[in-house]
Amino acid sequence: MKLQIVSFARRVFEDELGQTLPVVILGMFAFLGIGGLSIELGHGYNARQELLASTNAATLAGAAAMPDTTLAAKNVTAYSAATGGYNVSPRLQNVKIATSFQCLTAVSTKFSVACTTSTGAAGGYNALSVTQTADVPLWFGKMFGFSTFKITATSTAAMRGGSNTPWNIAIILDTTASMASTDSTGQCSGTRITCALKGVQALLSNLDPCALGVTCNSSASPVDSVSLYVFPPILTTTASKDYVCPTSNPTHEYYKVPTLDSAWTYQVIPFSNDFRVNDTAGLNTGSNIVVAAGAGSCSGIQAPGGAGTYYAQVIYAAQAALVAQQHSNPGSQNAMIILTDGDATASVTLSGSGASRVVTTTSQLQPSATNSLNGIAINNPTSYTYPSAVGECGQAVEAAQAAAKSPNGNSLPGTKVFTIGYGSPTSGCSTDSSYSGTFTGGGGNWSKGNSPCQALAAMASSPINFYSDNANGCKATVPTNANITKLTQIFQAIISGLTVPRLIPNGTV
Repeated sequence: MKLQIVSFARRVFEDELGQTLPVVILGMFAFLGIGGLSIELGHGYNARQELLASTNAATLAGAAAMPDTTLAAKNVTAYSAATGGYNVSPRLQNVKIATSFQCLTAVSTKFSVACTTSTGAAGGYNALSVTQTADVPLWFGKMFGFSTFKITATSTAAMRGGSNTPWNIAIILDTTASMASTDSTGQCSGTRITCALKGVQALLSNLDPCALGVTCNSSASPVDSVSLYVFPPILTTTASKDYVCPTSNPTHEYYKVPTLDSAWTYQVIPFSNDFRVNDTAGLNTGSNIVVAAGAGSCSGIQAPGGAGTYYAQVIYAAQAALVAQQHSNPGSQNAMIILTDGDATASVTLSGSGASRVVTTTSQLQPSATNSLNGIAINNPTSYTYPSAVGECGQAVEAAQAAAKSPNGNSLPGTKVFTIGYGSPTSGCSTDSSYSGTFTGGGGNWSKGNSPCQALAAMASSPINFYSDNANGCKATVPTNANITKLTQIFQAIISGLTVPRLIPNGTV
């Protein structure tokens, strides 16, 4: 019996199977810890990338609004990862933003972007830096007493300015009779069309026709090329009167839709890059486009009138030419600048050779006052679909917003549309009072009963691309632009608008 008890005890105390349990438990915790750490590291890395991406977006959005520091700060917040921002993420909590506006010498010298205030005066800033901090919630860290860890991201960007992209630019000038009146707003001493041409000269003086250090001639590849359009259309064979010294008035025609007469044109100058002989020279007075712009001893394009205002068709014509030019100039982008008071009021009156009129040979034109035209029956006289004599301002808005979209859905960027209200009224667009399209996007919204000022704002591809001389109560919607009312300043500001803000290394001085 004693031997049996001893044998049982020996078996109990000599059995080591249970001693592996603590080792297994400790091993499980170790493996869980390593696995949890790996997951948390991946989680933290993704959170850090999200914070950096949102910081880059916020910085570029802020730089795009400079030198208006108030709007820039709002843009930074809007594109941040903070609550209410466009880049909120559940991985990022308690996001804090710090924005610093800077005047950096490197940006001034390398990008030619001067430090500027919101009024356009010297001083101010040319860059900004944004820092975001955030808490990242931990999943496994709570097992070890850690619920979050903090991450930080900083980005710096230079504001818009300088020259960094080849551009094809179509300038559309209003040459109706109102542009022949004397300017009364202090733009210049002369007619309104003369003042407008001063702005065109400022644009040409600051564009880059060819690569740095290259003489611009027929064999040189263009960097920036410019084409001039006018409305109403002109007789093609007389277009040279706008650019052959001494200049005189070409024969203006009426609006013929949906297809312009083959002998007529809106384009005075095709895309040209001979306006300067190199990147450091002044305007080349031997260039047709420079002469048309009124530089030198010639008066350039004038405004003899001859028809009312109807500019949807010229926008479509200019956009078609821009797309063709973009294909022939790989890597370039398109811009359209429209200068007018914006009050489209052409009619279908047929009396008189110089009548303010829109004429068609088909039933596509929908007149507002009659149901027949040239003996052709007109269907639905309340239709405002292009081409029509109803809803003329809305048709222009639709044409401009269509130009801003990517052509044919391909990868090429859409046209950047700039609009300049010159004496634009806050009432008018009478053909849109009862029937007009409704359009949302671009620089503003449009619907029936709106004004010429609102039409021009809605035609711009972005609110920051709409300018006005502030005459007749029409004011730019972006505060920075509202402070820029001289046409020469507006065209210079547009040059900055042809560039984009750029991220630069943190710590740049």
